[in-house]
Amino acid sequence: MIQSRGRLLVIDDKPNMRQLVADILSPHHAVTLAVDGADARAKLEAESFEVVMTDVRMPGIDGFAILKLVKERWPTSEV
Repeated sequence: MIQSRGRLLVIDDKPNMRQLVADILSPHHAVTLAVDGADARAKLEAESFEVVMTDVRMPGIDGFAILKLVKERWPTSEV
């Protein structure tokens, strides 16, 4: 039986951390990367994700603001 791959959004302003998480998760999940909160918001508006993994400290829109946004607009997504 073939299982569908879960869709994950990984948000981190540090390129090395973003890529590390993507490398670990991508064999099992469909991973989309966002460079900051504004980029993440645009990607959230365009696609649906089962899980959102975010850095907390980022310039502009931080991880807490992303958490609030996701829980208000897409309550079935896990953060």
